[in-house]
This record gives sequence, structure tokens and C-alpha cells, in this order.
Amino acid sequence: MHYICTSNEGNMPTNSHALVRYRTIDRCLKSKNKNYFLKDLIQECSNAVHEYKEQKKGAEMEYKLLGRRTIMYDLKFMQEEFDAEIEHDMVDGYYYADPNFELFKTTISKTDRDRLKEALNILRQLSGESQFKDLESMVMRMEESFNIHRKRKDKSIIQFENSTNIKGQKWVAELKGMISSQKTLLIDYEPFGIKAYKRTISPYLLKEYNNRWFLIGYDHDNKLMTNLGLDRILSSSQSIVPYYQEPEFDPDSYSKEIVGVSIPTNSKKIKLKIKAHKKQKYYLDTKPLHKSQKMIKDSKEYGIFQLEVIPNFELESKILSNIESLEIISPKSFKDQILRRLETANAIYGL
Repeated sequence: MHYICTSNEGNMPTNSHALVRYRTIDRCLKSKNKNYFLKDLIQECSNAVHEYKEQKKGAEMEYKLLGRRTIMYDLKFMQEEFDAEIEHDMVDGYYYADPNFELFKTTISKTDRDRLKEALNILRQLSGESQFKDLESMVMRMEESFNIHRKRKDKSIIQFENSTNIKGQKWVAELKGMISSQKTLLIDYEPFGIKAYKRTISPYLLKEYNNRWFLIGYDHDNKLMTNLGLDRILSSSQSIVPYYQEPEFDPDSYSKEIVGVSIPTNSKKIKLKIKAHKKQKYYLDTKPLHKSQKMIKDSKEYGIFQLEVIPNFELESKILSNIESLEIISPKSFKDQILRRLETANAIYGL
């Protein structure tokens, strides 16, 4: 048997291997027949992971001896995440301070377990997205704690729209951490059609809209709130500029008066009236453009809807996507803006 020693945490196996190690360490710490020291835990976990990998692969695999730091990290993780009081000495090795401690002991009804299984299946789908990779280990720990295991025949009954904007997705996890720790960012940003330049941003919120991720934050250079498309970020690092918290910013109400993410400078809320012709009135009624939308007139041929919203590019685009059946009634300023965009489209098509 050929041994290969892996000695650092950066080479740690997958999360499924981590659970194999936790179960193995748990068994060893509860043993009344043998004392387990660190070298013993390394050997037992290496054997268990090797057996698991061969069973999963259905073939013989090269044996790898786990590193000391990997098992030390596992012991620390079990203490912090599972509240395991683990002690050790030169005589008895490693053991639980409470002999009756159970690492994966939880009582739950069958009905609640079935419901939790469905919820975990949804979270498992989300964990496949690069921006939610941190969910994977949590899902697996909950499945183990509640003895929930997905069978091969289980099929997904809910499907999410997967984002195709990989360039933007890759920044989500990193920026999420910077927001939580309130760190100012120095971003190399490249807008469409403009040469890349540096921007100093205090980040507040990540928001997905129309299959794109956006960072909402305070722009230190221009001293105003801004939004940045994550797919336009070339690089990001921590800035030495102190973090600034905009006193009036509230993530729950930031987009309350807009569609999408952008708030034009010096913008004001308008009372927008839209006439939806024929079947479009049903679509607009069941899928509102904005939370403030309400139907103020309903007839056989059309419906008139009213919205109180700040006009922006995203709202215009929503309306233009169904312009053959949507008509702007008021205000005139917004109607003229839609007409200007239609005139530009006509010029492109030579109409």
C-alpha cells in the first residue's frame, strides 16, 4: 500500500469527506475500549475516507494519509460548530468531556423531517451556484444532524433560473464578506465602452436583477450612492480609506421606489398611468411592474394601471418589451421619453 501524506488545509477533501471524518472522530472519542491519540485519529480518518472514496467510485483508489493539520482543524470545527467539549491528555488521548455527548443527535417528527428535506433540496440547488457555495457544507451538516439523505430516485420539483453571467457571479462571495465586515473597496472598474478606472466604494448591498448582479454602495470619489455591475469589475482589493456608512441608506427600502437597481441623479417619483390593451391587462395584473401598481379601470378591451415610481432605464425597458400592447397615458415627460427611444429604434431599422 502506497502512502501519500497531505499536510495542509488548502488540500482538504470535499465537504462529503469532512462529514466522514467527523463521524469517524466522533466514534473514536466515544470509544470505551481504546484510547485515541492524534496519530490514531489521523489513521482512522484516512481509512474511513479511503473506504468512502472507493465505495463511491466503485474501484480501487490510491491511499492517501491525511495531514495532521486537517484533523486538528476538524477537532476545532467540531468544538466551534457542534459545541463539542473535546479534551485530551497524554494518558487518555482525545475524548469528550461529557461521555453522553452526541454529535448528530436531534429529535424531529417525520412530517417536519419531510418538509425540511424539501427545503434542503432547494438549498442544495442554490449551493450549485458559485455565489452560494458556502451553503453546501451547511446543507450536508443539517442532513447528517437530522438523518436526512437524498435518494438517487429523488427528483427536483422546483427549478431555478440559472444565471449565465459567470463574470459577475464570481465576485458575490468575496463582496458579501466585505459588506459584512464593513471594509472599503478599491475596485478596478470597466464600464461598457469606457476605459477601466479605479473606484473607491463603501459596499452596502448586493442585488440580482435580470440575471445580473449589482453592488450598491457609496462612491467616495463622487460622494454619492452608486450601483456597479459585477461583471464589469476587473479586480477588487481592500482600500485604506475608512469605511463610510450613508446615514439614510436602508437596504430594505433602497429599491422600494424603483424597478431594478438604478436611481437617476436628482430623480423624483412620478404617478405613472399605463393602458394595457386586450390580454396584456391580465399579464400586467398578475405580474406587476412595481409593488405600487394597482388597476384603476377595467374594461373588456383594456385595463388602466397606476404606479408611483421613480422613472429609470429598467422601467423603460420593461415597458418597451411589450410596447405593442402598452400605452403610456401620463405623465407627458415619461411618454415623450418612450417616444424618443422608439424614434431611435425606428432610425436603426430605417423606418
